[in-house]
Parts: sequence; C-alpha cells; structure tokens
Amino acid sequence: MTRNVRTYDHFCLTARALERVGDRWSLLVVRDLLTGSKRFTDLMDRLGGITPKTLSQRLRELEDAGIVVADREPGRREVWYRLTPAGADLGPVVDALGQWGLQHAWRRPQPGEQLHAEHLLRAVTRAIGLAAADHRPARWYFRLDGADYLVESDGHRWSLTAGAPALSAASAAGVSAAPGVSAAPGASAARGAGAPGVSAGPADVTITGTARALTALIFAGSDEDLEITGEDDPVQRFRQLIGTMATAVNPA
Repeated sequence: MTRNVRTYDHFCLTARALERVGDRWSLLVVRDLLTGSKRFTDLMDRLGGITPKTLSQRLRELEDAGIVVADREPGRREVWYRLTPAGADLGPVVDALGQWGLQHAWRRPQPGEQLHAEHLLRAVTRAIGLAAADHRPARWYFRLDGADYLVESDGHRWSLTAGAPALSAASAAGVSAAPGVSAAPGASAARGAGAPGVSAGPADVTITGTARALTALIFAGSDEDLEITGEDDPVQRFRQLIGTMATAVNPA
C-alpha cells in the first residue's frame, strides 16, 4: 500500500518525528497501546469516530515505522497490537501533551460525547499527579463498563495500566478478568512482581460501575451508581483524591 506521507522537506528532528506520528489518530493509537496490548476491536472501542479502514491504515503505517508490532499466532484468530521499544519511548510525549491539555485545553465531558473509562482514568491520574500534595503509595482497582484498570502510585508517580491487579504467584491463578474481557498475551507477566513501577498485591480500594458514574463522583461528589469497597482510611483518601481533576484547573 502506498502511503500519502506528509513531509516538511527541511532538516528538523521534530519534523522528522511528525512525519511518522503526526497524522490524525496516530498518537491516539499510541496512547491506547501505552496501557497494554490491544486487539483491533479494543482500539475501535476507544477511538470514537475512526473508521475500520482508517485504523487499519494507521496500524500499518505505525508498523512500517517500527512503532507498533502485530502479535499473530498460527491457529489464533485474534491479532494483538503492542508498542515496540521505539513506540514505548513516545510515552513521555503523550504524557506531556495530556498535561498541556489539562492546563491549557481543559473542559468537562460534554453531554453526548464519547467517554471511555481508560481515557477518563488517564486524565484523573494526571490531575492527581499534577495537583495533589499526597505522595503516599496507593493501589486502586477499577472495574468500569466491564473492563479492568489499575491506578497506582509508588509515592512518587501515578500510573495507569489495563487489567486487574497482579497478585502473588500463589494466588494469581485465581484472578480472572472482567466478564467478556480477554487478557492480552503476556499481560499477567507484564503486571507481575518485578515489573518496573508495578507491585504485586491486592488493591487498597476497588471501584465498580461505569465511566459515567465515575464522572458523577469526580465532578458532583455522587457515588449513587458506584460500588466502592476497601478499608475506611483508603476509601476516604480515594474519595478526596478522585475529585482532584475537578479542581486542578479552573473549569470553564
């Protein structure tokens, strides 16, 4: 397939980078792969407004650029896409763009606007890291809209990964994904003990519900459609920190 490449025809490393990831949707595909491997359908679910043809094209372009690799196995229908080391190196770029968006392009979710749990949690973790003065470790397990996410802090940095918390080797066999959610190849190992920045053990707080319900908690303080479980102190701390996004900047 011939790609319609945008070139700038002058020497500049920023221009060179944009020639590879500057097309519409490209960095958003990278954003969604930063939390772990995804299937084509997983990406379609997150990238509201993209067509299957455009997503296929962007994935091929990112593969050609050495940013994404497709994990195909004989006899397995599903194809999983993951970032290469070069793709993972775009993580700080995506984080910096998100922080700029929080500080300079902020607005609340709009009625009728697609709201994916993973994107909401990414914004929440960025807001807490930017504005909260609380630097104690934390481990929050979200089960939102039928999918699992882990938000945690090591006391210095907040992170988001897709999937349930990794437990010890003795108990990991008993952990299952949310109903209807397949685990990515190698996902358990990636989240297990010894992985950089990821600890093994149970969550301090477990939150079950929908992204819309979590939005109501963040902006209105309502937990009507959420189940929040855990010890009293961690749950109280969670409730205090989760609203940080509503006050981190001046909402319009």
